[in-house]
Amino acid sequence: MRETLTRILGAGLIGLALAGAPALAFEPAPLAGAAELGFDPGRLQAAADLVQRDVSSGKIPGMVLMVLRDGKPVMSRAFGEQSPGVPMRLDSLHRIASTTKLFVTTAALRLYEQGRFKLSDPVATHLPELKDLKVYAGFESATSGEVPPPEAPRRPPTVQDLMRHTAGLTYWWIGPANPVRRNQREQDLEGLYGLTGPEMLAKLAQQPLLYQPGTTFEYSIATDVLGHMLERIEGKPLDRILAEQVLEPLGLTDTVWQVDEARAGRLAEPSQATREKDPLAWVFTWLDLRKPPKRFSAGAGLASTAGDVARLLQMLANGGAIDGVRLLAPRTVRLMLHHDQLNGIRGPRNNVDDGYGWSLVNPVRLATGGHTTPGAPGDLYWGGITGPRYMLDPAERLVVVAMFQAPSLRGHYYALLRQMVYGALMK
Repeated sequence: MRETLTRILGAGLIGLALAGAPALAFEPAPLAGAAELGFDPGRLQAAADLVQRDVSSGKIPGMVLMVLRDGKPVMSRAFGEQSPGVPMRLDSLHRIASTTKLFVTTAALRLYEQGRFKLSDPVATHLPELKDLKVYAGFESATSGEVPPPEAPRRPPTVQDLMRHTAGLTYWWIGPANPVRRNQREQDLEGLYGLTGPEMLAKLAQQPLLYQPGTTFEYSIATDVLGHMLERIEGKPLDRILAEQVLEPLGLTDTVWQVDEARAGRLAEPSQATREKDPLAWVFTWLDLRKPPKRFSAGAGLASTAGDVARLLQMLANGGAIDGVRLLAPRTVRLMLHHDQLNGIRGPRNNVDDGYGWSLVNPVRLATGGHTTPGAPGDLYWGGITGPRYMLDPAERLVVVAMFQAPSLRGHYYALLRQMVYGALMK
């Protein structure tokens, strides 16, 4: 399977590179040109009609949907409202939550190519305050309810573990409450407006890992730790690292850690119904993004536009370059996105669709598995808890970005839009 997957991905990436990387200008794209890119315009219109019906019925306030093939816009539309009384725009800003991980991991792998760290490095090589981490042993506690003392790790967590979420870390909200998750919430380790980066790391050093490193996949705060590691290595804050390594080379002017006054009128907000009824509405307080953060959260701290996210994805789809600017080597892109890093490691909550493993940043489709939507080995997807979803299929030379602010509906729209976009792809 690995040989076949590498062959498919290599052909796809080389084909895109040979096709060039046309400049992406995100204006409303008429569907009349979709047929030239292999799509049935009527079927794509059905996807647009579905979104419009849900906007009209009040299910979601609005959405931006972009579909690209061979780097060319197939569909580029804004639906509904950005906020009450304000129409959604193609350049509306959205809290992208975990899509931040894609941006920061891209920056990290640029530094990796420069020899600044190895994936096999113990995290404590770069963050020595984490050298004495222990591991929670409560899963095997006696029926008396007493929690046994933490145990020593069988091996230290590595940078690879941070990227593939096998370092033993967690999010407080990702599973049932236990002493580790409760402490993480009480200490505000995931917050943006309480602790500085060094303060967060100092508190994390006092908390045991939830699992033995390298044994369990659990989506986690690990990318935040990766971001603070990059700050330590480079001797500068993460906002400058990301700007220098990714945002400025790609011309991504609307990807920001704080939505300042000049951009505030473009910030998409959830509906009042979402704020009142969605059990995940707390994420909009966690990720306010209208005030300066105390620390830069590499796992969740950015706001961006559909166009900026699509341009980053297209650079990766092209094998690491766009408009004559190369950020990553093609083989680094394949390592980053298209190789399953878990090698059979699983966890109590897999957090990904059936038939997917995990790369260095997001789920990657395997050749076998209980797939419930179309795709090809090596395709990838992810998004953020606030709502946004993205997809990249190198075999079909396809990029899809959907931006909206409705946390509990993110999986619903990802599946529907994916099956309808593939259902419109004729050749």
